[in-house]
Amino acid sequence: MRHILSFIFSFLFCCIVVSCNYCGKNAADNEYDAAILFDRAKAYEADGDAGNAMICYLSVIDLLKEKQDTVLKVSAYTRLGDFHFRYGMYEKAVENHREGYNIARRIEDDRLLCESAARLGMDYMMINQKDTALYFINKYRQLSLAKGLQNVFKDEYGLYSLNPNKDDFTSIVNTVKSDSLGNLKCREELMSLEADFMHEKSLLRKEKAEMSNVVSTASVIFIVGMFSALSVFFYRGRRKAEECLTDAIKESMDRKHFYDTREADLCKQEKQLKERELQLLSDTNICAVTLINRMKSSPTYMPVKTSEEWKSLFLFAETLYPGFSESLEAECDLTERDREICCLMKLGFTTGQMAVFYGISPGSMTKAKFRIQKKIGPGCKSGIFPQMA
Repeated sequence: MRHILSFIFSFLFCCIVVSCNYCGKNAADNEYDAAILFDRAKAYEADGDAGNAMICYLSVIDLLKEKQDTVLKVSAYTRLGDFHFRYGMYEKAVENHREGYNIARRIEDDRLLCESAARLGMDYMMINQKDTALYFINKYRQLSLAKGLQNVFKDEYGLYSLNPNKDDFTSIVNTVKSDSLGNLKCREELMSLEADFMHEKSLLRKEKAEMSNVVSTASVIFIVGMFSALSVFFYRGRRKAEECLTDAIKESMDRKHFYDTREADLCKQEKQLKERELQLLSDTNICAVTLINRMKSSPTYMPVKTSEEWKSLFLFAETLYPGFSESLEAECDLTERDREICCLMKLGFTTGQMAVFYGISPGSMTKAKFRIQKKIGPGCKSGIFPQMA
């Protein structure tokens, strides 16, 4: 027995050592890969390949995200923020420069802090947040003066000498915008590329976390199994067998209860579907469908002639979207015409079709829809006002 225990503890110790060595090696590899990607990103940017440059910068940040704060991490956020700034994506520039500023503040690096403050001043100036811009500009000036760091930031726009009481930000903003790279289409493509990258990385992290959980669970199961084997060896497995039998019986009962509950739910759903089918096949709804098809295939002025036809359309909308009529009745400010428009929109009619129905221009119909939307307010979220065509 003593030899068995020695074997188990030796095995566990080896597993812990191997795991620690793997984690240390993985961290070193990440640092090396991040440095290579960082240089590659700068090369892509110098060649004008904006898409690959941004992907490389994002990859560097992703590799360093879980690591402790370093100068390379600050540089990655700063370069990515500069990239966004040059391409006119100032909100993104604020996010990345702010992250670099926070890291520089945590590692107490005055040089990086001064540079990040200057960049944030420019960023906030471009998104028209003057007070915040002045705060970071003053922070940049104070650090530059106190630490002798006037040459840290390449002040191309006269930020250090800017007098907020006399000078206007407009000239600097216009100069920066004129120097911006790319156009609106280019920025949209870069934003889409970044969104796809972040989504993919999120999925990969989730998959990695799930894999880690599986490995941890497997390790725990293995350890428990080893000690369970010892327990079985000591107590001959009798009590364990009884417990397993009890668990199996309980699990069998739980499984039976689950399937019984599931069967009852399916029967209930089947009953509801049959009721819904009967509603959809009612004479009123068939008439409504016929009317809708005629209205969509051949739009004419005032195609709904009687109140009965309107009633059938409202009933059909309620059948398709339960609760629609109740939500509509809760809105007291709507006129009869407003309710008709809401019903037609719910049934999928376009702005152009409804404009023909009421004999008005599509622009007037759009204005009518905006007016109804303003009346409903938060009710838009309940599905009364489904879309803007």
